[in-house]
Amino acid sequence: MACEQHGKIIVQDVRITESVDDLAPPAPEEISHFKTLQDWLVNICDNSKPEKKIDKFKLGLFEGKDEKILFLVGTNTYKEGEHQSATRIEFEPAHNYLKLPERDYNSLAHDELVNKLISQLKDFANTNTFENSFLSKANSIVFETNGTIIWSKETN
Repeated sequence: MACEQHGKIIVQDVRITESVDDLAPPAPEEISHFKTLQDWLVNICDNSKPEKKIDKFKLGLFEGKDEKILFLVGTNTYKEGEHQSATRIEFEPAHNYLKLPERDYNSLAHDELVNKLISQLKDFANTNTFENSFLSKANSIVFETNGTIIWSKETN
């Protein structure tokens, strides 16, 4: 006695589209010069506040020959259709670009630089300044350069 099964296989071609706002490198007059990364972050926490809830804050790095510039933006992602989403930059603090102090960062190789920044950013995420700021209201903070999660509401 043989048992036969007949099934229906459906093959679908699904395209998922996600558009993401990009941040252009800053003009020279947009770059802030704080003495330390900590000073820059404290200034942002004390003097900036988004008008709406921000899902994710992104930090990233522009690297030039003679300068390294860190940036911070707030983004929200919206579903725009069954297979389409858009991530929009919806917050840029007044001083969202920081020229990293040359004495502390320019002699570092790329991986050393990234690791030092991640360590400093994670340290800042453990301060009272961070805890009491709008940054801690987001779902996550990510270092875009390599995708490292600096802080997440789920893990804190």
